[in-house]
Amino acid sequence: MSGDGSGTRMRPALLWSGIGILLVVSFLAALGAVQRAFYSPSGFVTAYVEALAAHDLGAALSMPGADPTPAALKQAQLPEDASHELLRSDVLPRLTDISVRSDRELSGGEHRVTVHALADGRPVTAAFTVRPAASVLGVLTTWEFASVPLTVARITVAHADTFTIGAHTVYPRAAAPDQPSSAFSVAADYLLFAPGRYELGHSSRYLHADPAVVSGSPGRSTEAVVDAEPTDAFTQAVQTQLNGFLDDCAKQQVLQPAGCPFGVEIDDRVQGMPSWTMVTYPAVHLTAGATTWTMDQAVGVAHLSVTVQSLFDGTVRQRESDEKFAVSLSSVTIRPDGSLDIVVAD
Repeated sequence: MSGDGSGTRMRPALLWSGIGILLVVSFLAALGAVQRAFYSPSGFVTAYVEALAAHDLGAALSMPGADPTPAALKQAQLPEDASHELLRSDVLPRLTDISVRSDRELSGGEHRVTVHALADGRPVTAAFTVRPAASVLGVLTTWEFASVPLTVARITVAHADTFTIGAHTVYPRAAAPDQPSSAFSVAADYLLFAPGRYELGHSSRYLHADPAVVSGSPGRSTEAVVDAEPTDAFTQAVQTQLNGFLDDCAKQQVLQPAGCPFGVEIDDRVQGMPSWTMVTYPAVHLTAGATTWTMDQAVGVAHLSVTVQSLFDGTVRQRESDEKFAVSLSSVTIRPDGSLDIVVAD
């Protein structure tokens, strides 16, 4: 009878022991899952990139080591005065398919975590360096960025005052106040999130730039040039003003219109008033100069009609001649109100 009682008492003990073991295993498994998801280098970096994907910039920048303070930028050997203007949700690309490609341990306990994603459907990769920060319960390690995880793009806008990024228009002179207001090109430093792929451009009535793509690396600098070129509307507007200038020249009833690129000298005696008409206007072709738009020499033709008397034999004849001439523009400037200031070269 006593043997049967002992067996009866052992079964609950074994049951509770089994449950205890299962609870310990479950706890360790859960602890491992938590560690991988939240307390590992890969989990830390993934949380950062997922915050960017959710356009939760506050959460991303509040992660340890992510805030681009002047001290953090200096430590990363990045420009301390880089503009924060582009750290905004309407500039961020749409990040999808986020995955960790590698997690490599470096010296001193740091880790190099490489993340791959799609930015607006295009593949991008970024490598982040993180280091241990502290521990929870002496078991779970917390992490921080070893270097600010942003990139600095030095953006140069050539021949224009603005550039576009997404639906946002940026005035780089605001981020580079020391550059002369008359400068034909302007450059400024901007902070951007990584990973990402950003298209910069310019589009206005008179100027257009093909897209310039920026894909920066965390903690590094990159450069991009937005090269604005004349539109057909710009060329046509200059052509119209040049034609008007030449028409005014043709109204002067003299052999050599003052301040004009065409004229002739005649040794015989002129009778009556010479008459000029334009035959061919010089075709405008604009190029970027050092400080403004310019135009190299272009050829036109003006027709002269004048009555002359020979000093040799006194005969009188009507002279009709096409006179070729060349004209160049030393400066073509777009004023703030959109009008043009054109200077014809001497």
